[in-house]
Amino acid sequence: MKFLKDILFNNLHLKLLSLIVAFLMWLNVTSQKQTHLEIYSYIDVVNMKNDIEIEAIQPERVKIIIESTDKNIQNLDISKIHVFIDGSQIKEGENKLPVKVAIEGIQHVRIISVSPSEVIVYARKKH
Repeated sequence: MKFLKDILFNNLHLKLLSLIVAFLMWLNVTSQKQTHLEIYSYIDVVNMKNDIEIEAIQPERVKIIIESTDKNIQNLDISKIHVFIDGSQIKEGENKLPVKVAIEGIQHVRIISVSPSEVIVYARKKH
């Protein structure tokens, strides 16, 4: 009985301290867990020239995969994710342009992939 008492209560303050430190480390690791989120979005055209109009964009939507902490993903406002192409580069006919993604006001969010990374834009001159 004395042996068991010595094992449990000898250096009790150190044992409690190490238990608290272990719990805090576990809490920190679980709160930093990274989560992926898939979003399908239509593509906006920015910086459009006045004499060009878009006939079609193929494909119309792209898949974006983002990564962040579980808490950030839960609080994410999808309207803050802006998917676009730069219309200043569009010429008449078929154009192959890269898709760009901007995330407003959200920190610690990483864009994993944009699929497809390029789209085909069919344009013509306005009459």
